[in-house]
Amino acid sequence: MPTADLRIFRCTTGYNAADELIVEQAEVDQERPISIWIPELLEVNALAAPIGRHLAYRVKQHELNLVLSFLNTPHSGKVTARRDDLKSAARHIGAFVVESVGMGMLTATVRDVYQWAGDHEHLEHFDALPRDLFDSYQRVGVRPDLLFRDPAGAETGVAGEARGRSTRPSSLLRPLAAQRQRLNKILGWSHRHAHHPVTMAWTYLGGAGLSVDLFDVALPPPAQRRPAPSPPPQTEPPDSGDGYTHPSQSPRPSDVHESVLDDERPESRPSEQRRIRAVADDYDFGMSLSVNFTGTADHLYDTAPAGGPEQILDGEEVRGDWVSADLLGASATQLFLGVLPEEPSPTLQREIRERRTNPQRTADLVQVDVFGRLIVAVSLDSDSPPSWREIAARLR
Repeated sequence: MPTADLRIFRCTTGYNAADELIVEQAEVDQERPISIWIPELLEVNALAAPIGRHLAYRVKQHELNLVLSFLNTPHSGKVTARRDDLKSAARHIGAFVVESVGMGMLTATVRDVYQWAGDHEHLEHFDALPRDLFDSYQRVGVRPDLLFRDPAGAETGVAGEARGRSTRPSSLLRPLAAQRQRLNKILGWSHRHAHHPVTMAWTYLGGAGLSVDLFDVALPPPAQRRPAPSPPPQTEPPDSGDGYTHPSQSPRPSDVHESVLDDERPESRPSEQRRIRAVADDYDFGMSLSVNFTGTADHLYDTAPAGGPEQILDGEEVRGDWVSADLLGASATQLFLGVLPEEPSPTLQREIRERRTNPQRTADLVQVDVFGRLIVAVSLDSDSPPSWREIAARLR
């Protein structure tokens, strides 16, 4: 099965002289491999869509294939990045790949370590929160990347910060200065939000395989918690003129980081993905983490190629086709992006969620998952894609 290296830092927290919540101690508690479900590395990018814009099928498929083509994905052993190709790529291309993998590894480690069993409905981006959460979080200043909501709805969920670096992993058994600095900023956000649970995944692509440091943060006990400093003033952003009001304020220049493609550059910031991908200023007005937004998903479905008559799931036509992840050279990895006219039945979605908890799934050479109206499948170690019958069998 494909794997990555995982280190878990157990972190205790406390307050400094200014009553700011900071990391007190951070020690490596576990070092072990983590099984990689390849569609999970693509999940966040597959779900990301500019709010209010049409999303063309070939563009989305090409984005996913670009990320996959920069990775070597064996059916067993470590997933590795094509480091030489990353260094040769234009900075914004390399940044997009590094950040996409970083976001995917955050999702993968939260599922593995915290046993998060959520679906697309339970994953939010802090740059585009839904209306039911819009007033619960401050819209200025530093904030994490993703909110992993509690599927049962009983808890707030975990806010996750994703960082990606194309450098080699650190051999130190303590956090790097940059890791501690960023974690302290996220703890400041947690403090301002009633000690909201937080974590951070720091992914390296420059070693012998993908490697991730996950920071498991223990907040002070409720009886010992101190009031947060006064929050920054809230300001409403101007109307974009297209009927959508941006839910967040653009970060200060000091909060924007360039992509890391060598050891001298500062770390990349995955939540700035939309700015790296932007080709015009008017693109930067918000990202949704759901292509199930009706207008976006409908256009994605309309622009997807029709499949054969057998390409049916849950009684509905699945549009989309296969491509080989060979943009940078020969590859035995195949990618399928499918789009449904509507979400599968609640019964099928429940069965798919339950299958995600099966530890044997990562041993399968054909990995497939459904995220709302999207189907992402990856075939490993094959020069040709599997039949639709093989895909459908893994979704029933």
